[in-house]
Amino acid sequence: MMTDLASTTPQSLGRDPMVGLRLARVDGFEPAIALGQDELPAYLRRFTILFADDATMRRGGIGRVTRAVNAQGEAVALKQLILPTRDEFDDDAAHEALVAKFKAAFREEYECHRALSGLKGFPRLYGWGEVDGVPAIVMEWVEGETLARLRSRLAVDDAGRLSPLVAARLGRDLFDLLCRMSLVGEGFVHRDISPANIMVRTARLPLDRQLAEGTFDLCLIDFGSSLALEPASAVAGTGGKASFTERYATLRRATVAYAPPEMLTDDIPDLRALRMSPAIDVYAAASTVYELIAGVALYEAAPSTSGSRKKTRDIASPYRLKMDTRPDYPIGAHAPGCDLTQLLRREPDVVLAAAEQAQQLGLEPDSEELRDALAFVDAQLFDVVMACLSSHQKDRPEPAAVEAALSAFCDHYAQNVGRSLRGEPLTPCPMDASGRAVRRALMVGATVVCGVVWAVVVVSAALLASGARVTATLGSLVWSGSLPGIIAALALALPGIAGVAAGALARDRRSGFLQGVLALSACEVPVLVVAACSVFSQRAVMGGLVAALVATYTLTWFLLAMGFAFELPVSAPRRTKAQMATPLAGGAAAARTFGGPVEVSSDSISTTKEA
Repeated sequence: MMTDLASTTPQSLGRDPMVGLRLARVDGFEPAIALGQDELPAYLRRFTILFADDATMRRGGIGRVTRAVNAQGEAVALKQLILPTRDEFDDDAAHEALVAKFKAAFREEYECHRALSGLKGFPRLYGWGEVDGVPAIVMEWVEGETLARLRSRLAVDDAGRLSPLVAARLGRDLFDLLCRMSLVGEGFVHRDISPANIMVRTARLPLDRQLAEGTFDLCLIDFGSSLALEPASAVAGTGGKASFTERYATLRRATVAYAPPEMLTDDIPDLRALRMSPAIDVYAAASTVYELIAGVALYEAAPSTSGSRKKTRDIASPYRLKMDTRPDYPIGAHAPGCDLTQLLRREPDVVLAAAEQAQQLGLEPDSEELRDALAFVDAQLFDVVMACLSSHQKDRPEPAAVEAALSAFCDHYAQNVGRSLRGEPLTPCPMDASGRAVRRALMVGATVVCGVVWAVVVVSAALLASGARVTATLGSLVWSGSLPGIIAALALALPGIAGVAAGALARDRRSGFLQGVLALSACEVPVLVVAACSVFSQRAVMGGLVAALVATYTLTWFLLAMGFAFELPVSAPRRTKAQMATPLAGGAAAARTFGGPVEVSSDSISTTKEA
């Protein structure tokens, strides 16, 4: 683990700042944000005199990143351009042109980062300047660790594979970052997404807490290949003018293992348009998730047994490899031959999802039927990832659609494991962000309309019945008097409130519908019995109350039914007959009995700090 310098200053170290730490003066400093004249002096003092720890230096694109502290002990990241070395055959003009090319590319990286620095999931940018005559960027030092280093610690088996559920959660949060980039201007493309450029922050929440909560604080770094998108009209109207992408293509490359084909060649038509598409990041992000699932990068797995594709080493060009061959379907941690008992010790969420249902079916922790059920659910995730790995941009889904599908997979995972074990259809993970948004909008709209109508009915009926003379006879009990409006309102409202509350507290929509209807009916029946035993002085009041009871019951039932209708099943695996066992008292008890103690080693989730 690297030394923590966040709370140290040169004075607290008890030595001269020049010993061990390099003094870095940032000349010509330009703040990344607009500041008033009274704010500028303090801001300049924070970021123009820095003490860099060269032991933390890491390469990042055409620059090197070093951890530094200012006089107040505040940690920042100092990224300096790596100037090109002069070839013995280059003349002065050629070398100066190459240096200018590097500086322009570095400045473009700064401008792209500047546009995104206000968004969650991207490092904050502080400013631009020069250190010893070399362009430099001052930005946030991200406390955490890259997925490239973290993957081995999160792996649940010796093959380096993550639990499919954890991989899906990381993928969901990664695609959420891609969606955020579309919110700035015409959008941005990172173009070098890889495990080395994705960090899991640990400053706000330790990694073990993030694992337990199922949400990860991801941060995209290294914008050396990023690009701000332009309107389609601007791209089409440039004619033969060279774009920034074309002029600096040799400097701004993607990581080959994760890049789509269009980023691996300069000899295809419409290169500029192809390289200005979010589909580039979709392919690279899916490649990253693929590696988390399978333990190996795309095309690094053993060739298909069918011999349908060539070995990677037989194809010299990565571009031709990715254009001409389809990557193998990922082999996840729950594949045949896995040691399921040991896996479940490192997958607490999977244990909680499967244990109780497996106990009821009499399944052992290492049973093939349980493994097949988990693998059937995991296949939903694999299908989403494979859909993103098309060699043609137009066939890849939008980032929002992938994020929606991964969110659905995570949200319904426990429910689908139980369904798979019972041989029931699974809740799908549709890659249809627009359809999901439309359905959600319809759901919200219908809820609002029903709620307004329900409230109008309750209030109107309560006002109608308020003060009405009524005689209620229940056996030997007789009551006569004026009916308070609040009593009428409560009698009409409570059944609906109870039904909605019971439905909301259920584990899934099907249970929610059944529990909601039962609660609604259980509360409605006593009200109807009392109404049937009551005699109103005005017949219109009695008719109005009965109509209101029917209307509120119907509206509540419609809301519950609509929620259930949004859950669409897909095909389920064929199941063999299993013996039934006595159910355990609850999920926690089942997890202890079925899965044994869950190993969550602090060593396996320790974090380091790197740029």
